[in-house]
Amino acid sequence: MQILVGIAGLSLAVLIYAWAYGRAHDPAAPAWARGQLFASAASLFATSLAPIGAGYLTAGILWPDSLSLVWGLPVAIGAVPLVWIVARRLLRRGRDKAHSPLTFTRGMA
Repeated sequence: MQILVGIAGLSLAVLIYAWAYGRAHDPAAPAWARGQLFASAASLFATSLAPIGAGYLTAGILWPDSLSLVWGLPVAIGAVPLVWIVARRLLRRGRDKAHSPLTFTRGMA
């Protein structure tokens, strides 16, 4: 069970950071997403969830139970590529729009 909670905490931390980064660097983002308060809140959530998730994951690996071995390891193996793909798409949302030629020409007009 601890492996599942650890994977969920780490995955949520990565996805919150990727979503906030993509949202803040999107040229069409609303004003609330570009402010310091949004960046600070997203960073606070991500940095508070990551150590909790890492702690639960470590505890689950060091002291496994039957549920962790049956469900935790397969979920961990499946969750890592899924989180990787989703996080890259969320990060790319802000990067692609910020560096597209249309955005640059619109900014010059």
